[in-house]
Amino acid sequence: MTITTADAPDATPAGGLVAPDAPQQTEPTPAFHVTADHVAVTHGLERPLLCVCGGEKREHAGAASRGGLARTACARMRLDKPSRLLLAAIRGVERTLGQDLRNADGNRNRARDKENRKGGVRFSVGPSDASSCRKAVEYRENPPADYEPIPTDKRAALMGTLVHEGVRRIRKRRYPWRLFELPVDVPGLDRPGKCDEYDPMVGVVNDLKTAGDWKWEAIAEDGPPQGEWEQAQMYALGLARAGHYVTEVRITYVQRANGKDEVYVRPYDEAFALAAVDKLVAVLDALDAGLPLPRDREGPSTDTVCRVYCPARDHCWNVPAAEAAQRSPESWTLVHDDEDVEYQLSTYAEARTVEGDAKKTKERAKALLDGVPEGQYGEWYWGHTGGKMGEPKPDIVERVKQLEGVYDAPDDVRPPLVDLPMPTVRKTSPLAVKVKHQRAAAREKARRFPSAADPTVSLVHPGRLPVVEA
Repeated sequence: MTITTADAPDATPAGGLVAPDAPQQTEPTPAFHVTADHVAVTHGLERPLLCVCGGEKREHAGAASRGGLARTACARMRLDKPSRLLLAAIRGVERTLGQDLRNADGNRNRARDKENRKGGVRFSVGPSDASSCRKAVEYRENPPADYEPIPTDKRAALMGTLVHEGVRRIRKRRYPWRLFELPVDVPGLDRPGKCDEYDPMVGVVNDLKTAGDWKWEAIAEDGPPQGEWEQAQMYALGLARAGHYVTEVRITYVQRANGKDEVYVRPYDEAFALAAVDKLVAVLDALDAGLPLPRDREGPSTDTVCRVYCPARDHCWNVPAAEAAQRSPESWTLVHDDEDVEYQLSTYAEARTVEGDAKKTKERAKALLDGVPEGQYGEWYWGHTGGKMGEPKPDIVERVKQLEGVYDAPDDVRPPLVDLPMPTVRKTSPLAVKVKHQRAAAREKARRFPSAADPTVSLVHPGRLPVVEA
């Protein structure tokens, strides 16, 4: 089969590509879905798919044209390099960036698995699993026979990989003495970790994390979670045990939405790192013994990680069975008898009491703040949102009253509908209290550099409360 266009040049006898002297196409060449039987045509160029023997692919034997060709004494069809490149080029036109990223991610995973098998590593548990759900690790490393992973959205993680690679290129040019993507053997773990960035001159280990909006807000109050500190400290432990100079550990977060960054710093803590290693060794021991590992997440009803990012969600939380029974996955999986129900009822009641007490405390604190000038007071900002006049909007209630007022009027008195102006109303948005704690990174920076002005505070007019004698 030959596909041609009016302006496509003839193929040379050897099958090479010859571009026209002056392409006259008035419309873009359509994208072709190329199969093994098609001739590749794109952007004004054509060339039949050729075998290395010089014969066309379609001349070869077999239903898929992959067999031999008698006239060239070819035993098996193998595309020549121009044909392979052209085929890849046309197929690549229709591939999306997301497909390429997923393919690259799959290649990395396969390379890691191959490396683990080559090194005799049975379970691929490393420092990055410090913040992973242990049950998820079990599903990944030692899955049940009836387990079928479900598709998950990996786009955020793939974009995080791009940020990592971009940051590494930029900082490698600026700090050529630093070591990036450095393999680190952590004592007690079979699989090496990979340190994002290590500065041997000052002994700083830096782990880069990307964060979506949810994660960015999650670290605002308390900074990195325990598992992420454990991961970074284990990298530092591995480097220190290998004889490298290590002084402190840093975790740098980059917000994917706008590029904001924050840095959290802790001194290197060998005891903390060893305790983190012990946790992962316990996971390895359980996997080796075939023992079940506990769930560390709350479940898909309330936990975003479970609901969106875990491929084991349906199997782990028995989602299909729970839906059939019209119960939540957590209820179906964890609540088995009347005693379980009784315990959850008491937990709910206690939380309701605490919630009520907290609401009263909040109302009293607000009363004490009423009238205080808005501004920054130490680590806290006090102010209000809302109170702005909105745009005019149709007032339906007044419109009904207007129409009722003229409804019974005589025909010669009642005005045409188009002459009745639409009543409008402008509402003021409700005034709401705004109490915001300074982000953990800013508080930490103020402690490390007490004389330096904090840019997050300088943007806000500081609060000033007049001194009143008692």
